Amino acid sequence: MHIASFRIENYKSFRTTNAVPLTPGFNVIVGQNNAGKTALLEAISLTGGHVPHRSLIALPSTLTPVRGDTRVDLTFGLGEAELFELLRDVVSAPRWLQHYPQENAQQSLATFCRLIRPTAHLVCRFSGGGLQSAFFENYGSYVDNPVVAFQLDLRPEGIGAGGSGQIQRQEGCDVKLAAHLQTRLYTFKAERLNVSLHRFGQNAILQPNASNLAEVLDNLQANPAVFDDLNRLFSLVFPTVRRVTVQPIGNDQVQVMVWTVSPETRRLDLAMPLAACGTGLGQVLAMLYVVLTAQQPRIFVIDEPQSFLHPGAVRKLIEILKTYPQHQFIITTHSPTALLAAEPGTLLRLRAEDGQTLIDRLDVAQARDLRLVLADVGARLSDVFGADNILWVEGPTEELCFPKIAAARGLQLRGTVIIGVVQTGDFEGRRSVTTIQVYRRLSTSTGLLPPAVGFIFDREGRTNQEREDLERYANVAFLPRRMYENYLLNPAAIAAVTASIQGFREPSLTQGDVEAWLVARRWDAAYFDPLPEDRDDGTWLREVRGDRLLRRLFSHFSEQRVQYDKVRHGAALTDWLLEHAPDDLQDVAQLIGQALARPDA
Repeated sequence: MHIASFRIENYKSFRTTNAVPLTPGFNVIVGQNNAGKTALLEAISLTGGHVPHRSLIALPSTLTPVRGDTRVDLTFGLGEAELFELLRDVVSAPRWLQHYPQENAQQSLATFCRLIRPTAHLVCRFSGGGLQSAFFENYGSYVDNPVVAFQLDLRPEGIGAGGSGQIQRQEGCDVKLAAHLQTRLYTFKAERLNVSLHRFGQNAILQPNASNLAEVLDNLQANPAVFDDLNRLFSLVFPTVRRVTVQPIGNDQVQVMVWTVSPETRRLDLAMPLAACGTGLGQVLAMLYVVLTAQQPRIFVIDEPQSFLHPGAVRKLIEILKTYPQHQFIITTHSPTALLAAEPGTLLRLRAEDGQTLIDRLDVAQARDLRLVLADVGARLSDVFGADNILWVEGPTEELCFPKIAAARGLQLRGTVIIGVVQTGDFEGRRSVTTIQVYRRLSTSTGLLPPAVGFIFDREGRTNQEREDLERYANVAFLPRRMYENYLLNPAAIAAVTASIQGFREPSLTQGDVEAWLVARRWDAAYFDPLPEDRDDGTWLREVRGDRLLRRLFSHFSEQRVQYDKVRHGAALTDWLLEHAPDDLQDVAQLIGQALARPDA
């Protein structure tokens, strides 16, 4: 059993959608805040009720009447064996199935058997959460009441037909089956579940809202092997939990207790009621109970699991759920952890446009490839997932420092993330065009990742012609100086930062010490590649190998005790300059501002 497709009409941000197909297994829905993710799950889990859509398109004037109907069409996919099992268990005798007036009972039965193999699709329409109609796809829709019908005889060796007759429409097996399938759909919202207590009872079936969790867990304790499995899986998700038990508390009620100490201590007084524990524990406990005990497939609708679970817990839970492929999982998320762990068969992106939600179906195979592409450029999906744009920079030092420079200059990133590439050498020579194609693919492939507003790189290792080609081809900008470290060669900044490093030198390095050392090496060929012919002060600061100079300076004055760390010490020098000499970073701030000012930023 699974939801094969859904269609939503006139509900919250959904004006109308086409039929959107889903797959068995994992389906993931992504989108920004207020794009309609929660509304979609409310609709397909039939818990939303009637909340009409409102937008300028639907209501162009204040006199336009608001539509009074909310409709959700769900098409359930059922395997043949599962369908017959459900018909035996759900539809009480006599079992009825309509046949066409132009056919006799046997002909209609043969048509039915042919059309449901190997998978039957039951099309159900719900209005305001209530079942309005149901019929088997391809077998035919019928609305007359009463309907012509015949008795469906479900014998072990097959199915047969008894005598025909007439019944009320709501007595048809498809309508009864649709009503039953609603009870197999579990919804887990991003909120605390009030499921710690319940009246004692004999029920072993968890309610769709998990309200009787304490009751079913109490009965599961009679099956120690399954109950131990439940506790083992629960502790995998929450390592601090040693065990879950259920105890009577009077007034014919039972209560779920969570042990954070070993049960071998026999200290029940130290166990806490589930209601006093973290938000996500009740949801996870209910999910694990269903996947462990359900004899037939179930549908799980999970809204934003990262809102009630730690990223590590989200990953472990999804890994557990993936070992039960007979169930269907429909998850909304803005968490790259959940997206990557699920490896979904269907990936949908929701976006808001003109007051209504639109649904884009993304290419799952291409989205999986993005992990490899991102690895090629040294980024993770978590770095860029949910951002509006990407500004690619030279490396981790620039990734850390450029946002500081932007903030100090009052430049608003407005959803743009600044990410360092893994190998800027890939942008040199013959590899440059291929590398640019990789980055363009990141920006245009599936819509899952944001577009690139540009690249800011060092001039290091590139000829004038190579720089001109890249600037023209790929929106690349180069720092006027050879590399970012050249902007950090401020004697006062270096003296202040080294003075803050414990054990660097006694007495502390002074600004005069740094200035004298730099002057002595200003035209040392070891720090140039090649040594410039024009040797004025501006040329020196522009062309020197700043990284080599800083490494040698730190090593020399600390007598090898401290090695220059590009990221840590580069960030410290940047912080000092932003506070005391911000004009030294003006070139960098200007390039960042130009990138952020592009129309797509």
